[in-house]
Amino acid sequence: MNILIIGGGAIGSLLAARLAAAGHAITLLDRPQTAALLQANGVRLVEADGRVSAPAVQIVAVPSEVFAHTRFDLAVLAVKAFDTAAAIEPLRPFFPATTPLLSVQNGVGNEALLAELLSAPILAGSLTTPVEVLAPGHVRVARASHRLAVAPWRGDSQPQQAAALFAGAGFTVQTFADGPALKWTKLLMNMLANAQAAILDMTPAAVFAQPELARLEVLAWREALAVMRAQGLTPVPLAGYPMALVGALVRRLPVGLVRPVMGRFIAGGRGSKPPSLVYDLRPQPRGRSEVAWLNGAVADQARALSLPAPVNATFTRVLLDLVQGRASVDHWRSHPERLLAAVQDCQSF
Repeated sequence: MNILIIGGGAIGSLLAARLAAAGHAITLLDRPQTAALLQANGVRLVEADGRVSAPAVQIVAVPSEVFAHTRFDLAVLAVKAFDTAAAIEPLRPFFPATTPLLSVQNGVGNEALLAELLSAPILAGSLTTPVEVLAPGHVRVARASHRLAVAPWRGDSQPQQAAALFAGAGFTVQTFADGPALKWTKLLMNMLANAQAAILDMTPAAVFAQPELARLEVLAWREALAVMRAQGLTPVPLAGYPMALVGALVRRLPVGLVRPVMGRFIAGGRGSKPPSLVYDLRPQPRGRSEVAWLNGAVADQARALSLPAPVNATFTRVLLDLVQGRASVDHWRSHPERLLAAVQDCQSF
């Protein structure tokens, strides 16, 4: 099959390498500067067991050239959420209405934007493989869990063909009928001990070692679960986790009982890889963050539904202040009392 990967970061490089190794013709599109590095160095994947693969991948940088001579069976969007519009806008005049586009991005809101920008079928995807970037195009799997989930979002976007494609590349693939439920379930997994770890410069284990901070994580999840219930969404059993049961326990059990369960959940899910939002402040603030599509999505949707979400709203505001230079990293680093006070100031809970 001819597959287009849009974005040559950690996830894009992982998918390009695995699909190319499985015998598919892969075209990887990225910005000129990144594409030049990929053309010079190639795509290289280091698996969790140390095995290395460097299959041939065609690298392109000019959107108008992507569809000039090739008909793609599937396009995969693997850029950060804040780059969605910038990545798709140059492709709009050329993107065929018959080529399905699969978003494997984190957060909520990408698929809705893609449906506005393109007339193509849209698929919602979720990848739960932790991947680290060693150099442009060179990535390492942090934990051997190659799991992918696919669900229809808009149009004639049946997930079975995409599921078979990735299964043939060594992924354990799930298909679901409800795209929004899939993406909100993945949001629950992504947001856990993520924003707090970035703001306080602490590991997820250190966050859950402090009862007050663990309580914030439980409350943030409860806010997200309330938003899901208000939208009629039920968590799906993603990556082998009984998320509907976990969500019910988080909602109903005392925080002291929930804390060790959630702590084990993050330890088993991420391996040695730090949570994603930590990278927005390392080695220095980047100016952009996916927190707006994670905790921020919860806060925004809660506001639209007239539901309280003080924890997620505070996490979003503080982290955006940090990445955009309105606050000092040193002010928040290792000062959990300041974050606790900020949540309390946002709204009593």
